[in-house]
Amino acid sequence: MTRKAPSPIVAAMTSSFASLTRIARFPVKGLSAQPLEQAQLTPDQPIAGDRRFALAHGASAFDPAQPRWEKKANFLTWVRNPKIAALHCAFDPSGTRITVADPEPETSDDGIDNADLTTPEGRAALARLVAFLLDEKETRGKVEVVEAPETWFSDVPQPFLSIQNTASIADLGKHLGPTHGNAPVDWRRFRANLLIDGFPAWAERDWIGKRLRIGEAVLQVEELIGRCAATHVNPDTAEVDTDIVGTLRAHYGSHHCGVYARVVAGGMIRLNDRVSLV
Repeated sequence: MTRKAPSPIVAAMTSSFASLTRIARFPVKGLSAQPLEQAQLTPDQPIAGDRRFALAHGASAFDPAQPRWEKKANFLTWVRNPKIAALHCAFDPSGTRITVADPEPETSDDGIDNADLTTPEGRAALARLVAFLLDEKETRGKVEVVEAPETWFSDVPQPFLSIQNTASIADLGKHLGPTHGNAPVDWRRFRANLLIDGFPAWAERDWIGKRLRIGEAVLQVEELIGRCAATHVNPDTAEVDTDIVGTLRAHYGSHHCGVYARVVAGGMIRLNDRVSLV
């Protein structure tokens, strides 16, 4: 009699060890990740400082006088403005001071150094650099760096953290083929807050409604993440060089990759913390 293979969720629960391999926040929506060694998680809150700032285009409905969550269509993003991926940024520990390498060294522009995004001067410096990189058709008028200290500029209005499974990313890479150079898929394409290792590929698709313990914190997995063409952008070159969404649909039957989770019990998480299903 043939034994039935265990479901992915059973395999995940019996995994000997799964761990947290990366923690990241994105101080400015659409720009580089800021790697973190640890983060204090608070119930029903994103990682502190994540997507605190955003690049509003000239037609944005965002009102700085009444800051609130707005759809990503109101801001510059990789899906519509892939060139901003060429802005390689570094942040200070607070996530509010930004340094950007010169995107075009052959020109007279010099990037920016340690600009304070909580000040009008710092925000104006970043806006000028973005305007230098993009043409007016892409910016639809004046670019403004906007801040929402009491909310966030995530793609969804809920205070979720995004989680990616390294095994799923690796499995996806097997199907991208020669057009991707048969190279591993860069996790940065998915702009995840947390990257976890040690679970079977696609086990996370069975986690909806279940809880994960990561270090001192507990998160409830709420929904799958639907992917868009932003994942097609190379985070190093800013070139659109692959078809992640088409590959997901063709080989896995949907455009989902990764999950959103909500913090239900706060606490510190650190790199290499154990990750387990509660």
